[in-house]
Amino acid sequence: MIFVNSNLPVSACVLVKNEEQHILNCIRSLIPVVNEILIIDTGSTDKTISIASHEDVIILNYTWNDDFSEVRNYAIGVASQPFILMIDADETLNINSYTYLEQYTRSCVKVPATVNIRNVIDENTIVNSVVTRLFPNLSGYCYKGMIHEQLFYDDKPLEQVLPTEIVIDHYGYRKSEIQTKHKIERNLTLLNKQLAIDSNSIYLKYQIGQTYYVNGDYQKAIPYFDDSIRMISVSKFDALPRFMSTVFLSYGYCLLYTLQFDILDNLINDATELYPDFTDLYYLYGVSLIERKDIHNFSSIQDVFEFCIRLGDVKNPLYESVEGVGSYRALFNLGVYFEVTNNVEQAFKYYLQSSEYNFKPAIEKIKRLSM
Repeated sequence: MIFVNSNLPVSACVLVKNEEQHILNCIRSLIPVVNEILIIDTGSTDKTISIASHEDVIILNYTWNDDFSEVRNYAIGVASQPFILMIDADETLNINSYTYLEQYTRSCVKVPATVNIRNVIDENTIVNSVVTRLFPNLSGYCYKGMIHEQLFYDDKPLEQVLPTEIVIDHYGYRKSEIQTKHKIERNLTLLNKQLAIDSNSIYLKYQIGQTYYVNGDYQKAIPYFDDSIRMISVSKFDALPRFMSTVFLSYGYCLLYTLQFDILDNLINDATELYPDFTDLYYLYGVSLIERKDIHNFSSIQDVFEFCIRLGDVKNPLYESVEGVGSYRALFNLGVYFEVTNNVEQAFKYYLQSSEYNFKPAIEKIKRLSM
């Protein structure tokens, strides 16, 4: 595809506070494609504004009141273009997405659209998710929620959302970023503040659990994930919120990391009935078989990861998925399985296949086995 128009009728809205490490990359990923870049600063004390002021952007100040929706709604109010793209300072618009953004702005369908977020966790781990970030600049659109805010139209949840191939790369989940900016403490404060107002919110319970999970506080995360599942009655399992697949997956990893294998097995059985095409669940089960080091279950490891490869990497936009669970990660773990069982030839074969995806752990294994 060829990107035609370098001045798309889009207002990119960027909320910032002390983002000197990221702001330039964010801005420069947007400049070639959108008509307007709004930098909404909520109290930076570093060089963020100094850096941004040398670029072709509009800088606005907004007093922070512990409410992300309030700031986003302010941005909507000042955006001048027919379409709005919400993007964070620690994100960049992927260069291969320019054409897809153009297609959306040229389409006659005036509905919000999802983008694909590539969350870069570390050099070997990317988690893919789908989020609504793009929408027409029409009255009626607004955000709700102090944190992990959601887009509404005329005070109602969105009824129609258009999927797109637009990709945004996100770097804020790296451990160094989380620790440096004290995001965990801030997020938990806001989430608990909102939970005090809406104590029956499954979404808030999930987000608190997810916040603890991201921070490695697995024992603290478990009761919130457990509550999220218990709060949905069996009668409602045919209309699960889209985030519930992530609840099951993150809960499962918490159980894995705390060695609660019996509960994990029951959870995976329930989850795979609800989400039979969610490769990450089977991959999690395979990893758990490796971790429990039980000779009676060891022979199942090969079957599980081969099944992951048959399912392939997740394509369903409803799922938040670790990249490679249906390809190079599963291949790598098959290599580990065969290496542990002293079948070096088979191990090398699977490591080699995994390395074709430029998966560094597989490349290192090949080097070691080749010595």
